[in-house]
Amino acid sequence: MAQPQVFFLPWERRDELPKLLEEAGAPDALEKGDWCAVKIHFGERGGDGHIKPELVRPVLKMIRGRKAKPYLTDTCTIYHGPRNNAIGHLEVAAEHGYTQTKLQTPIIIADGLSGKEYEEVKVAGRHFESVKIASGIFEADSMMVLSHFKGHLLTGFGGAIKNVGMGCGARIGKFEMHSSATPTLKERLCIGCGACQQACAHGAAAVVAKKASIDLSLCVGCGECVVACPTGAISITWNEGAAQVQERMAEYALGAVKDKRTFYVNFINHITPNCDCMGFKENPLMPDIGIVASADPVAIDKASYDLVLKNGGDVFKKAHPDVDGTVQIKRGSELGLGDPDYSLIQV
Repeated sequence: MAQPQVFFLPWERRDELPKLLEEAGAPDALEKGDWCAVKIHFGERGGDGHIKPELVRPVLKMIRGRKAKPYLTDTCTIYHGPRNNAIGHLEVAAEHGYTQTKLQTPIIIADGLSGKEYEEVKVAGRHFESVKIASGIFEADSMMVLSHFKGHLLTGFGGAIKNVGMGCGARIGKFEMHSSATPTLKERLCIGCGACQQACAHGAAAVVAKKASIDLSLCVGCGECVVACPTGAISITWNEGAAQVQERMAEYALGAVKDKRTFYVNFINHITPNCDCMGFKENPLMPDIGIVASADPVAIDKASYDLVLKNGGDVFKKAHPDVDGTVQIKRGSELGLGDPDYSLIQV
């Protein structure tokens, strides 16, 4: 079997994105009349690392040129914040320039008003027999997956696999994927500020007798308390937690793309330690690299990771030393989601 191809465009030539899409074969994933889900992360309020609308326009133009019907989409979050429902999510998207008026493209939150609209998809997984995929993605004929490649607290890094795995699962699916990661509290470092309580959307964190307390029976393992804590008093008890989250995410990715023509574009720029769900700005860990495109989600993430290693070393491992982000690539390969043995072609 031939190696999957990953096409690379240096960041300084990003205006040539239409050429990259054409040479990489993105139009071949589309048919006339397709409902084409353009899966993206609109960014969190207060953050600035998300893919900017001007970089999405060429993709939308290409889809419409194939007589398909694009719509921009994402799903509700499980953590506390405006994007845990469709109304708040659309408001944040609009603040970041994603509106139907500006992009001439509808915007749909795929799992509905409160994240409860999904379809069960069977997968032959180690963790799941079936996964809960947002209805607005399940019903699409094809999907263009636009991912910002950056670091992540639980998965080491996030790219195409995370975008279709975690990003296409309905809220209850995100609970399932996170269920193996649990936080640990170091009381001596806790100052009782309540930041964890404010960040927790599930009532698991509280301040008792001027110290934080975490009810693990209510915790879903999303890691928001870890990021919110100003003193480092809360950390994740990894054991197999981080690896299991990635494995579960890969199984969800398999369900999200099942019976669907799918193409992937990773934007390797503004490479931050954490994901775009963070409601604050982060300085990039290294200079911008470029844009890669492929029909294979495993190959494109492996190529993106290798480009980061080549240009700046393993900045993700330095940011999250206890996490091996390559687990998602290995599990994706085992599942037949894609092939990490790729060939890189510069446009």
